[in-house]
Formats: sequence, structure tokens, C-alpha cells
Amino acid sequence: MDAAIFGLIVADVVARPMDPRRPPERGGLSVLDSISLHTGGNACNVAVAMAKLGMSVASAGLVGDDLFGAAMVERLSAAKVDASHVRRDPRAQTSATVVAVDPTGERCFFHVPGVTSNLNADSFRGCFELFRQCAWVLIGYFGLLPEALVRELPTLLGELRATAPGTRVALDTSHPPAKRSLLDPILPHLDLFAPSRPEAVALTGEKDPIEIVASIRPSMRPDAIVGIKLDADGCYLDDGARRLMLPAYRVDVIDTTGAGDAWFAGLLTGLRKGMPLEQCGKLANRAAADCCSALGASAGIRSFEETMSRL
Repeated sequence: MDAAIFGLIVADVVARPMDPRRPPERGGLSVLDSISLHTGGNACNVAVAMAKLGMSVASAGLVGDDLFGAAMVERLSAAKVDASHVRRDPRAQTSATVVAVDPTGERCFFHVPGVTSNLNADSFRGCFELFRQCAWVLIGYFGLLPEALVRELPTLLGELRATAPGTRVALDTSHPPAKRSLLDPILPHLDLFAPSRPEAVALTGEKDPIEIVASIRPSMRPDAIVGIKLDADGCYLDDGARRLMLPAYRVDVIDTTGAGDAWFAGLLTGLRKGMPLEQCGKLANRAAADCCSALGASAGIRSFEETMSRL
């Protein structure tokens, strides 16, 4: 299998156009263009985007024993994502987010962690058989996973590498990310770490991409990839041998929800296919741009062939 995505499975209720800075009067009503349910969280967004790019991918995490959970599993399966490692946990509701998309396409989130709070070391170890079959494992989000699990990740990744030396590991972050002191013990076990610019600044205190990488790379493997998602400015990639600044693709923005996850899907797809790093970055930027051209985290993603034709 090409990849397994472990972490947050979230029911996204997307409302647009909804600007929390301009709410209706108290007791009033505001009419929107749409309110719709979408798969959300990295374990859904990256997996679905990679599947649309033609990759074999599994999603792993927890959902509640509720309608949101059933809908997430159904939609993952419909997208040809292996959902056999999505476990139902009746102790809490499925993680859910109200995504308020303002008229410019930018968004803010109102989130209930729900069952994600129950992810632990046993949840991760229970996926080892799956992970050993995969070229890549992406874990996320650093900052939203339970802290107890995050503290166990160095040990867990050491165990995984001992039995699956060919499986490469990537970590994605949220904003704000968890503490740098929690990240540093994880970095030596990673083959890819790619925060967004605000996350990278929060973690390192640096603003320049070169300085950000200089703060992170010494803790990582010599050939590991450090990336920075730069939103409208594209991305920066450093694999220890090359430094690449790759511009973004311009689109009419409808909704930026899931753009960072789509970027990861494109990058992992390119890496899995053995493409040169520059092409991987371009594919990641193209997938992120396509994501922003439609409502929801995955609707705008095209096939691999169509995406490549527009690099």
C-alpha cells in the first residue's frame, strides 16, 4: 500500500458565506448559500486526496458510534480509501468541526475533539500491521493529538522502525502546534516534516525559511525532507542537498479548507512515485490550489494525470 494516514477523523460541517466577525443581531437569522457535511481531519482529507490521485491509501483513527461516524466511514469507503482501521468508540461523539467560510474563501473553525481524545499508544500499535505494509505513514496533527500519545510517539516510532525499516514516516501539524519540547524527541524518527509557516514560526521563533530549516534539520536524519507550506507563496523544500522555493498556482478561491492536507497528499504521491523533489513540490502546490477551487477539503482534487498536465 502507498500510504496510511493516522490521526484525526472529523465531520466537517461547512457553512458559507459565514463571517463570524459580522454575526446576525441577537436572536436574528442569517441566510447562507450552503451548509454541507464533509469528511475532515488529516486521516480523511489526505487519504481521500491521495485516492483521487490514484494511490492506494488507508485511513486510521477513531469515530464515535453515531451518525457522524457512520457518515465518515461511508464516505471514506466511497472514495476508495481503506477504512478497515477506522475504529468505532462509543465513549464519545465523533470529532466534529463547524467550518465558517467567509466571502473571501478564508475560514475559521469551531471544533469538538470528541473521540479523538481517546487516541493512545494502543491505538497506534493496533495499526502496526497496516503500517508495515505501507511505503509512507503520515501522522497528524501535532498539536491536536492527545499529549499522552504525542509523548509516546518516539518510543512507538522506534518500535515501528525496528520491524518495518522500509516504511517512511511523516508528521503534520496544526495551529497552534504543541510545544517544541514535545517535537524534538520525535524529529529523529521522521523522514518528512512540513509545518505551515505560522506553525513553523511558532515552533522555531524564526521567520525566514532557511533559518526555520536550520532550527529543525539538526535533529532529523541527514536525508530527511523539511518543508514549509507558505500558503499563497507556495512552499519551501529542503532535503539536505537542495533548497527549493516553489511558487503557488493561482486559482479563484472558493474554500481553503483542507488545502494543507491536499498539499501533503500531492507531496506524498510524488515522493512515492519517485519523482524529483521539484516536481513533488509542484504537484503538492497544484493539489493545494485545486483544493481551494471547490467547497470542502477534497472536492477540487483531480486525477493524477490531469493534475500533472497542469503543472
